[in-house]
Amino acid sequence: MATASGSSNLLTALAALSDHARLRMLRLLAAHELSVGELAQVLQMPQSTASRHLKLLLEAELVARRSDRTAALYRLSTAMRPEVQNLWGAIQPTLSDHEDGDDGPRLAAILAERRIDTRSFFGEVGGEWERVRRELFGTGFGAQALLSLLDPSLVMADLGCGIGNAALLVAPCVKEVIAVDREAAMLDAARRHPVATENITYIEGDVLDIPLKNDSVDVAMFFLVLHHVEEPAAAIAEAARITRSGGRILVVDMQEHDRDEYRHTMGHLHLGFSDTAVESWCKGIGINVTQRRSLSPSPGAVGPSLFCAVLDVS
Repeated sequence: MATASGSSNLLTALAALSDHARLRMLRLLAAHELSVGELAQVLQMPQSTASRHLKLLLEAELVARRSDRTAALYRLSTAMRPEVQNLWGAIQPTLSDHEDGDDGPRLAAILAERRIDTRSFFGEVGGEWERVRRELFGTGFGAQALLSLLDPSLVMADLGCGIGNAALLVAPCVKEVIAVDREAAMLDAARRHPVATENITYIEGDVLDIPLKNDSVDVAMFFLVLHHVEEPAAAIAEAARITRSGGRILVVDMQEHDRDEYRHTMGHLHLGFSDTAVESWCKGIGINVTQRRSLSPSPGAVGPSLFCAVLDVS
């Protein structure tokens, strides 16, 4: 017969296991020891909310906590009471049903950001080098250097350019960038950018009726644009029209998601795009999807995961 204490422990554990977010936490903590801040980033919730969930899991003896200098780290408990252990044994096989599709990539990005273990190849010096390098040189030089691999003779079109972030990034490495946007205010802001370069031409126009001649660019790119476009396939067809044979179209956008509130809060017309959607844009207009891959989420980012797709124009 269960004791009163055992029944109380079981009820506490049952209450702790009744929430989807806490089950996602347990799935993560069964694999890795994490701080409350790291859990909050993976689960995309305020740190205060993550702390409340962890408090319940601690009270239920499902997780354990230890201190590492000034940080508190959490892991799945290895000292559960028998009644809690039995309950956990029944729940654990179902945890895959409670995984958010982006939990894994977000966790991988956070783990990659951790300081190199001092017991690794570089020892103590290696553990400090990452911090020293960031202090000396920052974090953006790698992307800038890799852009130098671009063919300097390229003419590129940044379609739906906004304030020109993508155009400014590639301009130093190519012959010319033509930045197109329908909003005059955006183009004015782009022209006033303090690091504006002479090889960027800003043109007012819609991505569904691009004011450029046929076969006039080598690369056309859409950065977080197509979810605002009523007919993405038509925009892709327009981009193919202005791109020379053998050229490419680059699309960066959100993966398909279910955050319907974006339609109302940010005016999104589409909730991201699936592989099937990307393939459908290319049918009948002589282009092929040669690459589509998920982009690693940045720690702290709260939006859906992104993808990039490369479309070859033949």
